[in-house]
Amino acid sequence: MEKRFAGDPPTFEIHKLWKRNGLKPKGVADWALEKLGELDDPEREQVWAFFDRDDHDLVEESYARAKAAGVKVAYSNPCFELWLLLHFVPGVSGAQDSHGVQQQLRAAHRVFRNFDKHLDDAQKRALDGKETDAVSRAKTLITNCPSLVCTAKRGHGTDCKVLDRVPSTDVWKLLVSLGIVSP
Repeated sequence: MEKRFAGDPPTFEIHKLWKRNGLKPKGVADWALEKLGELDDPEREQVWAFFDRDDHDLVEESYARAKAAGVKVAYSNPCFELWLLLHFVPGVSGAQDSHGVQQQLRAAHRVFRNFDKHLDDAQKRALDGKETDAVSRAKTLITNCPSLVCTAKRGHGTDCKVLDRVPSTDVWKLLVSLGIVSP
């Protein structure tokens, strides 16, 4: 577990839970639901679950279970690297797969040429200051969602199936929630 504080005085604290080889969506949802039950002050504390589509199964079920329980879900389809890519490119459209997004990320900025799932310090610095652009681009993806019932202002519609949200990423919602970026 890792703690990070932000602000002066600190306005939020992050406890990052992870496993070396990651977790599939069901495992992430299970862990998030467990942590939700451990909150001291549910009015002030939040639990977030981050997972992506990749080639995982039980994505829709894991997403629905976590959301129904009150977990905030930052879901990316097809992969988390889409969020990183949106820091550098003005738009991503059409059906994407993980490999294609990762290739685009490697081509988008020289420090990502050898990217392999873990951000190094140079890659973190390359992302820094581009959060507002990435948020705006992620919201544009919602507006362009193939379901045609989604908008950046309201988010994905109730009739929009999680697996149909490609390309999309909700990682931006954490930055808004923490006050790092304006809604």
